[in-house]
Amino acid sequence: MKDTVVIVVLLLLFASSHMLLSSRTLRTRLVARLGDTKFQALYSVVALVFFVPLLYYYFTHLHTGPLLWSVPDSDAVEFVLVFANVIGFVLAVAGVMTPSPASLTGAPSDQPTGVHRITRHAVFMGMGIWALSHLVANGYASDVAFFGGIVLFVLVGSWHQDQRKLAASDPQFERFHAATSFIPFTGRDSMRGLMELPPLAAIIGVVIALIARYLHPSIVG
Repeated sequence: MKDTVVIVVLLLLFASSHMLLSSRTLRTRLVARLGDTKFQALYSVVALVFFVPLLYYYFTHLHTGPLLWSVPDSDAVEFVLVFANVIGFVLAVAGVMTPSPASLTGAPSDQPTGVHRITRHAVFMGMGIWALSHLVANGYASDVAFFGGIVLFVLVGSWHQDQRKLAASDPQFERFHAATSFIPFTGRDSMRGLMELPPLAAIIGVVIALIARYLHPSIVG
């Protein structure tokens, strides 16, 4: 279980540093002292300091610890998991390509379009869907710690971002928050959002997912 504990500790360090630096009080002070560009650089460096060791440790300790669950090895299960990965990558790519009031750069409009009709945290939730599909497929303790931790980080991090922006009393974000959903595909305009996705985002997301599926056996088995 040592491997699992190390993964959990590294995840906690990554998540706590991420949310601490993005907290309203500390972020405001650091931006005032360093400027926005230097703060973003510091934010990225601190994230990498914990995230790179986390990735390295997990991928050198795959499938260790007790087996907590397993799923049937069938074409139907594989199709569902691959499809979930495609959805996750498409959401993430579309989120990067479509700025919103919930993103670091903000957006000129508080009216959700495209991917933000599906979820206001498209990049985070895309990553969460990817992690959830891997969590279902990998039931060893080290896998559960890694992928389950990412799912929790996505949910808590997205909630933390909402609370920080709502506390700032930004009318634009408040309107955007009221018009969008937290969990993907739970809003009434989700299907409209799918129809409005940029074709390039969908193509890039699908290509990334297919490349990842093709390379998966040679990288992690």
